[in-house]
This record gives sequence, structure tokens and C-alpha cells, in this order.
Amino acid sequence: MQKNIKIRIIKNIATLILIFVGILFLFFWSFFLDFKEKAFINAQKNIELNVDKYTDKLQSKIILFDKISINQYIKDIKNTNFISNVKIKYNKILFNKESLIFQTDGFDDNSWNLADVTTDIRFGEIKKIEGTSFFEFIPLNDSNLNEDLIIKFQLFKNNEIKSFLVSLNPNLVDNKDIERKHEEFYSIFEYFYNIKLENVITKELKIGDINYATIEYIIDEYSLKKEIYDFSNKLFIFIVVLFSLIIIFIVYYNNYIENKYIIEPINYLENVVSDMLNNKFSNIDNKVFNENHEYKNLLSNISKLSNRVASLVNELNINRESMERNLLTDNLTGLYDKKMFDIDMKSMFVSSFEGYIFLLKIAKLNQIESLNGTVKTDDFLLSYVNIINNIINSYNNKISFYRFHGAEFIILAKDFDYSEAVNFSNRVINGLFTEISKNYKLPDNIFHIGGTPIDKYGTIDSILSLVNDAYKEAVSKDKNSYEIIEKNKISEEVEKTEKKVRYIIENNDFDISFAFDSYSFENELLMRELKPILKDQDGNILPIGSFIAISEKLKLNKFFDKQVILKALEYIKNNNIEYKIAINLSIKTISDDEFIEFLNKLVVENKNIINNILFSITSYSASVYKKQFIEFVKQLNKLNFEILIKRFKTKEYSLEELSEIRINYIKIDKDLTQNIHNDLIKKHRIKNIIVYAEVNEVKIIVENVESDQDYKFLSRLDLYAVNR
Repeated sequence: MQKNIKIRIIKNIATLILIFVGILFLFFWSFFLDFKEKAFINAQKNIELNVDKYTDKLQSKIILFDKISINQYIKDIKNTNFISNVKIKYNKILFNKESLIFQTDGFDDNSWNLADVTTDIRFGEIKKIEGTSFFEFIPLNDSNLNEDLIIKFQLFKNNEIKSFLVSLNPNLVDNKDIERKHEEFYSIFEYFYNIKLENVITKELKIGDINYATIEYIIDEYSLKKEIYDFSNKLFIFIVVLFSLIIIFIVYYNNYIENKYIIEPINYLENVVSDMLNNKFSNIDNKVFNENHEYKNLLSNISKLSNRVASLVNELNINRESMERNLLTDNLTGLYDKKMFDIDMKSMFVSSFEGYIFLLKIAKLNQIESLNGTVKTDDFLLSYVNIINNIINSYNNKISFYRFHGAEFIILAKDFDYSEAVNFSNRVINGLFTEISKNYKLPDNIFHIGGTPIDKYGTIDSILSLVNDAYKEAVSKDKNSYEIIEKNKISEEVEKTEKKVRYIIENNDFDISFAFDSYSFENELLMRELKPILKDQDGNILPIGSFIAISEKLKLNKFFDKQVILKALEYIKNNNIEYKIAINLSIKTISDDEFIEFLNKLVVENKNIINNILFSITSYSASVYKKQFIEFVKQLNKLNFEILIKRFKTKEYSLEELSEIRINYIKIDKDLTQNIHNDLIKKHRIKNIIVYAEVNEVKIIVENVESDQDYKFLSRLDLYAVNR
């Protein structure tokens, strides 16, 4: 083993040296290229800035023929890094009143008005440039442009006239070429340098469309070359020093090898075993061992052990899930029970599915039992369910079948219209009557079906009430009949409810009350859930679930939620409260940018608002609209608002996912705490939630605790509050 390790050490050292040499070369080259490019760009910017700067300065002096200032500026320009010389050439001689006064000795008052401008006709003539205050001297020949121009002009002010004679000299600068001697660079540097600045930059000076002068800036790139040359020398020295340090580092490489091939693998295996003890299983990462075959047998045995233990744990988990699933199914028929029906109905509401719900009851079950016996009655129920299931299976998983209790069954059919509902009911009635009567003695008129469209804006209770009414109507008809409510009847009721909802929101016509008061185990009131009192004009209470669903359809939900918040603030203002008020929000509201802006303004206007108000979202809604919920939580965190997830179930929103966001309160669903004192599975779940809460600084609330024994058990846990 030691021999193999030594061979690997030599290979690793050789490979490491080659890698570092390559890295250092790339390092040198990339830094040099980057510096060269930046230096070139900076040089260009420097030149452009100086050219623009001094062009502006020279332009004003050239028009005044101010030779002294011009030569001083040129001297300043030559002291910059990249401009070696400046040449100025007049293309046309232009001047104005200010030019003449500037050139006049002993007179500098620009408030006088220019009356007359003349020159000797032998040199040329002077013309006024239309639309400007400038004059142009037009020489008789080009040679006159380089000679002094004698101009006579008159100024007048307050009925007084003054005459002056000035000389304008267009030869402002010496336009000779200047040759500079610079230090020579290594020829190899010229190969790496390979960039070029412009030799000459020309700027034309114009008044209107007239180009009256040209400025040439002669560029010298020596400063740029010198800067890049000095940097390359320093970089080379740095690379040499760095390479030396790498060699020193390699001397100590043996310690690294020992750590990599002995200590690290042992520590890794120790962690693997520790994770196994904590029911955390993962594949062994062979990369940690760098294909070290000496560990091969050990790794193989540990992997087998890990897989075996993982299989046992998974089997236990599967059994637990089966037990949980069995809690939602009927023992005799295998159909889902009412709890599962409630879950599926929530999904229908949130997803806005359409369809029909059917109620089936076996009338006169006692007579059937007396006619066939208890044992055969169970067979009768199974036959009843199997016949209906056979019909359901022909509908491609669009239908779900539930047994509530005894002889009462519910069928939930997605995407059914009225004609499909009638056809389905007819098939079920005929199938039951034809098949079951062959094998069992039956009383008359025992098969009935009531059906109603799913009211997307209703509640589970309101829909079950409608379907019960339809069932009663079916019973009052002929033998073995059904009654299916048409969708337009539901639509008429929805339209009426929509008008009521619109009126309440648009007129802010509702009050608020409170429900689900949560107390500490020391009986201190800690939180109350705000409950809007929604009444129509006749004083009838509107269910909050239907109200919110319709407000979302009418796109009035955010206005209603704003009104609720403002009423809560008014209540806080008028009452000295020390508890929190939980405000339930529509899932459509939390994703509205305008609503978030509304909350921002509230916090700006009243920073104390966050002390008494928090926002509440149901666990189911948060899981279905997870993306919107996560973004809303982030916004509330920024504003320091607290947030509560209510009716929390780990099946809907796992603790692992919940740990990725920052919430403040969890109100656990009553199903997780009901009869908890006598349920090991529920105790285990609650303790897991409490451990999560302690780690993530979340406060736990339990609701609707009815049993004193449950309350006594929960009081021993680290809970924030309880609602009874």
C-alpha cells in the first residue's frame, strides 16, 4: 500500500508542476492582455478628453487672436502624456466686435456698439456674415491670409462715437514639427505591444457653416509604450516569485498526500456511518478515495450495509404511508372516505375545475339486511360498489368514488356537463337494478341519485346541501330515479350572489369581528383571527369562502383585503390591544403588485402597524400557489410583517420546503391534534414540527382542541398558543 502511495505522490507532483506552469503562463498572458487593453483605452480617453478640453479653450482665444493665451495653452498641452505638439491654421479670417475691442490697447468696454468696420481695399474686403455678429475678411489673394490685417472700426454709445485702428495677426503659433528622442525598448516587446494610436487628431473650428480654422494635435505614444513595458517587467518578476513559492509549496506536498489518502477517507467513512445511524442514507462517493483499491472491499461492505438498512427504513416508511392512507379509506369497500373527499374538493375549488357531484343512498338498508342476512348484506354493498366502479372505469379517471358512512356514497365527476351527468346517472340506476336484483332479494324503490353542478364559488357544505336537496327530489319521483340540477339554475344563484358581493365591496358595507382566539397555557390572549361580517341587504350571512371566490372572479379581492386591513387598523387605533390580529388574505391578492405597494405605504405612514397585524394564508393555498406565496413572504420579510400558515399539514407543505422561507407562525390543522394523547403517529408528527420550529424560530399554535386529555398532553410541549 505504501509503495502505491509513493508512486501516486510522484505522479501527482509532476502533474501539479505542469498544471501550475500552465496556470502561471495563462495568468501572465491574461493579465498582460487585460492591462494592455485597459491602458490603450485609458490613453484614448485621456487624449480625447484633453483634445476636447483644449479645443474649447483654444477656440475662444483663436477668435480673439489672443496669441499669448494660445501659446500658454499649447505649452500646457505639450506637458500632457500623449500630445507632443499643436498646430493652428486659419482657413478664413473671422472676427466680431469682441475680437476688435480685445485687440484695442487701452479700451475694453464691450457695452459700446459697433458702427463701422473697414480695411484697405488693397488687401481685400470685409463682409458681414448673415445671422451672426461676425465679419469675414476676404483677401484679394491667399497670401494676404498670413499677413497682419489692419482694420479701422467705429464704436458708438450715448451719441458718442469713437474710432480705432487695430492689427489682427493670424500667425498665432509656430507650426514647426518637433522631434523627440525616446528610450529604446527590447525588440521582443514591440511584438507583444502591437497597438497603435492615431498620429494626428484634427479639429475644425466653425461658425455656422464656415470652417474658419483647423487645430492639429500631434500624438506621441511613447508614454503608453513605457507604461505597458514597465507593467510587463513587474508582472514577470511577480511570476518568478510566485513560481518560487509554488516550488516551496510542493516540498510540503507529502503532508497533503497523507491527509488526502488516509485521513480524509477515514473521516468520510466515519461521517457515512454517523449518517446511517441518523437514518440518512446516500451512495458512497468513490471520488473521495481517488480510486484507491486498498479501500475497495471496505467500501463494498459499507455500501451493502447502507443499502440493507435503507431498504428496511424505506419499508417502514411505506408501511407508515399505507397506514396513513388506510385512515382515509373505508375498510369494507376500499373507497375513500369523507376526509379524502374534503381534500379533493379543496383541489377542485383552487383549480377552478367544473363538473358534477352525485349523492347515492341505499334506501331501506335494514329491510335488505332482514331479507338477505348480515353477511350477505356486506356482499350486497360490495356488489353495489363494484357495479358502480365498472361504470366509472369507462370514463378515463374523470370520476372519484367515496363512501361517507353506512349506505351513503358520493361521486365526484370532473368536466361533466348536464347531458353527461344524466347519462351517467341513468347508467348507474339501470346497472344497479339489473345486476343486483339477480342475486339479492330487494325491496322496491331503493336506488336514487341526486346530482348538482360544482359551484366554484360555494363551500363544501353548501354543495352537499344542494345535492341532498336533489336527492330528496329524486326520492319523491318514480321508482329508482334520479334528479340532476341544471347548471343554469346554479348560474342564476351565482349571478345574484355576485351582485351582493360587488355591492358589499364597492360600498365598504361590512363590519369585522374576531374568531379562534389563541391563548398561552398561562391563559394570556396572544392572537385573534379577524372575521369579516358579510351580510346582504336582507341581512342574510354570506359564507366567507364563496365571498372570496366570487371577489376573485370579479377582480375585487385586493380592494376587499385592503378594506379589511384598514378596518383592522381603525380597530387597533380605537382599542388598546396587546395581542396580534391575524388577517386572512386571498391567494390572488398576495401576487398583486398594487397590493404590495399598498403595504409599503402603510408601513411608511405608520411603522407601528407591524406590532399588531400579521397575515395568514392556508397551508393548502400556499402549496398550490407556491411560487406566489414564496415571493409574498419575501416581500413581507422586507417590510418586517409577520406571516402565519394556518391549517398546516405536512402533506400539503413539507417542513423541508418550508425551511427555505422565513415565516413566523404555524397554526396546525386540528386533524393532527385530535385525539393526539392516544395516537403515536400524531405525537411523532407534532414533535417533528416542534423541532423544526425551534430550529427556524417559528411559533406553533394548535387550534380547536376539544379534549381535556389532548390539551393536557399539548401543554407539556413547547407550543406558543392554543385555541379551544
